[in-house]
Amino acid sequence: MDLREAQQLIGGITVDGKWGPQSYRAIAFALRAPAIRSQLLDLKLTPHFTLREMIFSSNQMRDWATRNIPGTSQLQALVFLCDTILEPVRAKFGPVRVTSGFRIWTPSSQHGSGEAVDFEVPGVPNRTVAVWIRDPLPFDQLILEAWQPRDPNSGWIHASAKSG
Repeated sequence: MDLREAQQLIGGITVDGKWGPQSYRAIAFALRAPAIRSQLLDLKLTPHFTLREMIFSSNQMRDWATRNIPGTSQLQALVFLCDTILEPVRAKFGPVRVTSGFRIWTPSSQHGSGEAVDFEVPGVPNRTVAVWIRDPLPFDQLILEAWQPRDPNSGWIHASAKSG
């Protein structure tokens, strides 16, 4: 579902296909309603990343699955993170596998604010991706987590980006 479709589904807001304060607030509010949430989970935050993949982490505890819903500021941060980090990585290396994005149960971390993501690019060594991110992208934090030099595919990349 693209943003224009989400704006139409929610109703009562400008249907222009552009992210802005009105859309962030309306979508965050609509996500609280179980009847509409399932449809909005397929919302594309950016051309290649959906809300679902940014909130349903592979390491997420099952009992949090229905409560891991971002608010307005977290949703805005997730869109910024996808635009700033994940889309450029995908353009350079190909499809990205997000392993952990927004986590409501860690409110004091950047994951809890929607500013951090853990990911891998299948078939590309994590260090190669991290070294590339280091130079052109405006990240806040970049960590090769659990990476072992003898195994180029070990661990994952943790990256964060703060808007403004």
